[in-house]
Amino acid sequence: MTTRTADLTVRALDEEDWAHVRRIYAEGIATRNATFETNVPPRQALRRKWLAGHRWVAEAAGEVAGWAAITRVSDRACYAGVGETSIYVAAAFQGQGVGKALLRKQVSAAAEDGLWTLQTSIFPENAASLALHRAAGFRTVGVRERIAQLDGHWRDTILLEHRSTAR
Repeated sequence: MTTRTADLTVRALDEEDWAHVRRIYAEGIATRNATFETNVPPRQALRRKWLAGHRWVAEAAGEVAGWAAITRVSDRACYAGVGETSIYVAAAFQGQGVGKALLRKQVSAAAEDGLWTLQTSIFPENAASLALHRAAGFRTVGVRERIAQLDGHWRDTILLEHRSTAR
């Protein structure tokens, strides 16, 4: 595998990135260890779901290598500072620091914008994502046993959270 970590840049997602973001999302869905989604949502649905100002892409060697986004966990005012994170890295760029760069940007931008808690749910089988989040200061809150079905099989998720030091 060619290492493509030179010139890694994390920047705001723009209109030209959507096809790449959706392709990378599809790769994650295909693994059956990244999400309960079975189809990539339409761009318009993702645009409505993901918080403006919290949609990032990582570029490496001139290619979109991964993306990150935050979704509000609730419309209730008391949870205004709580977001759910998503990070996806293209298969060709996994293990090369792309996820780490995206997560670092996501955590710092969230704190700057007043989000006090980031949470994520990860399948126990996704060891790389668990290690990435734990290395970034996320702590395990608990295991959600048989939380939902994927392809007719009950799956567990591990709920992790990161608390901003700014609060």
